Amino acid sequence: MILICLVSLIIILGLFSLFMIGVKLQQQPTANLTWKDYLTLFLSGVLAFFADTLGLGSFAVNRALTRVMETFDKNEIAAVNNIAQVLPGVLEALFFVYLFPVDLTTLLVLVAGAGIGGALSGVMIRYGSHYSSLLIKASYLFIISLLVLHQFRLLNLGGDLGALSTMQLFLGFFAMIVCGALTAVGVGLFIMVQGILFLMNLSPMFAFPIMTVAGAVQQPITSLIILQSTPNIPLKKTMIYSLSGCFGVLAAMYLFTQITVTWLHTLVFLILIYNLFVDDSVNRKKPCISKKACIGSLRLIH
Repeated sequence: MILICLVSLIIILGLFSLFMIGVKLQQQPTANLTWKDYLTLFLSGVLAFFADTLGLGSFAVNRALTRVMETFDKNEIAAVNNIAQVLPGVLEALFFVYLFPVDLTTLLVLVAGAGIGGALSGVMIRYGSHYSSLLIKASYLFIISLLVLHQFRLLNLGGDLGALSTMQLFLGFFAMIVCGALTAVGVGLFIMVQGILFLMNLSPMFAFPIMTVAGAVQQPITSLIILQSTPNIPLKKTMIYSLSGCFGVLAAMYLFTQITVTWLHTLVFLILIYNLFVDDSVNRKKPCISKKACIGSLRLIH
C-alpha cells in the first residue's frame, strides 16, 4: 500500500510538472529549429538518458555532449538538465522500484530528504549560483576520489546491506537534503547519491531504486522552482531532448543486467575527468565580455 502511494506521488508530481512546463512553453515565442537541431537533440537525449539509467547520471553526460554537439548554451545547462529529467526520471523510478524491491523505511526517509532538498533549491539558485562551477567541480573530484580508492582496493564501495541503520538513516536524510538542493546549480543527483550510499555500504542493487525514486520526487519540485526563477529557458529544445531521452531509458532497461559495475565505474570516471578539465579550459578561454553578461551567466547558472 505504501509503495502504491509512493508510485502515485511520483506520477502526480511528474504530470503536474510537465503541465506547468507546457504552460510556460506556450508563453514563449516559437523556436525555429533545423533538422540538424532535431537530430543532435535526439542523439543527445538518447545517449544522456541511456547513461542516466545505468547510473552514470545525465547531468555530466549532457555537459560533455553539449560541447561536442552544441545543443545548448553553457548558461542554460543547469536549468535544461533539471527540467529534462522529469519525464525520463519517472520511467527510471518505476522500472527500478519494481525490479529491486528495497526496504521501505530506508527508501522513504532518503526520498523525503531529497524532496526537501528540492524544495530548498530556490535558496541554492539565489545564493549558490555564484559558486556553481566550484560546487560541480567539487562533486566530480569527490566521486573521482572514491572511484580511484576503490580501484586500488583502498576503499570498499558498495557492500551487501539491504537497509540502513537508524544512525545511517539520520545521516543519510540530511545528506540527501544537500544533494537535492545542489541539483539546482547543476550538480547531478545520481552521482552524489551513489557516493553517499556506497560509503554507507549499501548494496549497489538497492542504490538504484533509491536514487531514481529520489530523483523522480525531487526533480519535479526543483524544476517548478527553476521555471519561476530562471528566464529564457529553451523549453522546446529541452522537451525534445527529454522526450528523446525516454528512448534511451528503454534501451538501457533492456541492457541493464548485461553491464558490469566495474565497466560503469570506468566510464563514469572518464566522463567526470573530461568534464572537470574541459570546464576549466572553457572558463579560461571564454571570459565574460561584459559585466552584464557575467551577471546573467551567474544568474542562469553555468
